[in-house]
Amino acid sequence: MNRFEKQQQVEMQERIDALLKIDYALDKSAIVAITNPQGEILFVNDLFCETAQYSREELIGQNHRILNSGYHSKEFFKNMYKTIGSGEIWRGEIRNKKKNGSFYWVQATIVPFLNEKGKPEQYISIRSDITKEKLLEEEVIQSNEKYRLIAENSVNLIALIEPDGRFNYVSPSFKNILNYDLATLETSNLFDLVHFDERGAFAKKLKAFLKKKKCNFEREFRLKCSNGEYIIVEASISHLDNDKDSSDQVLIVMKDITGRKETEKRIFHLAYHDALTNFPNRRSFMSQLRNDLMERKKSKEKMSILMIDLDNFKSINEQIGHDNGDLVIQQAASNIKESIRPTDMVARMGGDEFIILLKDVEQEETVMIVQRILSKFNSPITVNGNDFIVSCSIGVAHYPVHGQSPEELIRNADSALSIVKSGTKNNYQVFDQTIENQSLERRLLESALRSALKEEQFFLEFQPKINIETNKIIGAESLVRWHHHDLGTIPPGKFISLAEETGLIVPMGEWILRESCRQVKAWQNEGFPDFVVSVNVSVRQLEDPDFIEKVKRILEETSLSPMSLELEVTESIFADVRNTVSILEEIQKLGIQVSVDDFGTGYSSLSYIKNLPINTLKIDQSFVRDLHTNEESNAIIMAIVNIANSVGLNVIAEGVEMEEQANLLVKNGCKLAQGYFYSKPLKKDDFEKILQVQ
Repeated sequence: MNRFEKQQQVEMQERIDALLKIDYALDKSAIVAITNPQGEILFVNDLFCETAQYSREELIGQNHRILNSGYHSKEFFKNMYKTIGSGEIWRGEIRNKKKNGSFYWVQATIVPFLNEKGKPEQYISIRSDITKEKLLEEEVIQSNEKYRLIAENSVNLIALIEPDGRFNYVSPSFKNILNYDLATLETSNLFDLVHFDERGAFAKKLKAFLKKKKCNFEREFRLKCSNGEYIIVEASISHLDNDKDSSDQVLIVMKDITGRKETEKRIFHLAYHDALTNFPNRRSFMSQLRNDLMERKKSKEKMSILMIDLDNFKSINEQIGHDNGDLVIQQAASNIKESIRPTDMVARMGGDEFIILLKDVEQEETVMIVQRILSKFNSPITVNGNDFIVSCSIGVAHYPVHGQSPEELIRNADSALSIVKSGTKNNYQVFDQTIENQSLERRLLESALRSALKEEQFFLEFQPKINIETNKIIGAESLVRWHHHDLGTIPPGKFISLAEETGLIVPMGEWILRESCRQVKAWQNEGFPDFVVSVNVSVRQLEDPDFIEKVKRILEETSLSPMSLELEVTESIFADVRNTVSILEEIQKLGIQVSVDDFGTGYSSLSYIKNLPINTLKIDQSFVRDLHTNEESNAIIMAIVNIANSVGLNVIAEGVEMEEQANLLVKNGCKLAQGYFYSKPLKKDDFEKILQVQ
């Protein structure tokens, strides 16, 4: 896994952590649902289930049509889907049907969440029950006498106006909410209260509405209070037919949504900004970069990308603690912000890494800005009275000479940064096409790796998976090892990523799968207890069009039952959900189990994990490592276990190294574990010994 993928994982985890914190508040105050672009329900909160009278199990996986009351026209839904499909927010009133057949009204705000290509990947709807208000409105139309009684007790702003905006009636809520004298207000005009910027468009819309004799329409605008401040209202405007009088009358029911709009703003800000620095996050940065590149292709203006990494921040963070480490990050962010121009954009990629987009800049000016940033970090950062010297390393890539796509520019800036980090640090490096080929060790290692495949220098080790409560082996993970005849044992961290980059992971992965199946079948034939062997599968392998056929052939050759095999995929593959899901579904159809490795650090969402074709979640060891000292890690593990249990998925924790961690996992409901506390990865003979004990 390269540096950029790790950056993506950290940023996504920070989003999950931040969203989990507002989950409780939303669950108590709003009806919340999440759907995919096909309208399939992925998540509903408790209030949603309570209101619709369906259980969560009855709703998840269903299309939203399960709630369709038949009240709205096809055109209504067509306009709704057109709006959210284009990435815009839709707001309106919807009549839904409960499980018992009765109807209820909701005021809905549907927010599309866009992927890095600007396409909707999820929709979150925030609703409030307005059934009582709608019933009141219906009675208003039916009976003027009832209308006055209801209006006088309504928390909404209710008014009757002439087509030109003159008031005929205002409800007492105008006094309670806006603090106006009712008698004076009834002699004035509604348009005088509407914000000037929205007044003309509203008047024009009302005129067209009355001309077409439509039943009603909705609009949002700002309404002036007596103290000169404004609230945001959501207005439902209805045309009243009067049999006794040919003049038009307009009924307006306005709801104060100022608080809701603030909540929406906070949710949007959280989704596209880093909570610690308030900088744009990676998602926001990539979207902006993509847009700017499209503009530059026409204007030919130049840009630069700066990748920044704080030097030795990890040791400082360990020395002063995470809370104080956050203060260092914030001051470092301030240093960067003060060093760039107002037109430039800086984002936090995660951890101690930042990225800057310099717009309309020549290469000479880019170097000046880089030097200004480095100089700014020469001054110590003060935290709680203590000074810390925090330098930074910077990698630079220029558009268009060093790349013309966002991915290429960032990758090349990151390659330049790696050169600085591997040297003296506290410096900068401009990308050069020769950078990727400067490492003699890398070239030699790649050559040795190719030879190793032919000369069968690889072997397998097996790490047991344990049922914590019974202390019994329930499976094992197969791990590849490399012993070179001259270089000795080469760590997996050195050659796995290289195999990924060069594509050698495809033949290597095929060998690992075949050898794992062969060995487990041999153990079964020798009478050892049956267990499931887990084999890691890379993204490059899944992209191989012949991958499924290779798996079938290996199972046939080794005579291993598919029930004895589990394929482990990393969470990063879900960045391309559409293609990934179809492949994993084919794997499951063979009877093979699928697990997600390093869960919690990448792309998956707890809200839609049920709909992925997987059997097991492996909690990433970064959460397990500080489980006994970090309340956030404890809460995240508990959340993962609870949601996994609710949708019928297994959960296993990896990286368990202490008894205290194992005890806390059991307490949190996680019964399966893997790690050095139980056993390190073992060679064939040593693994057989512990199988014999079992």
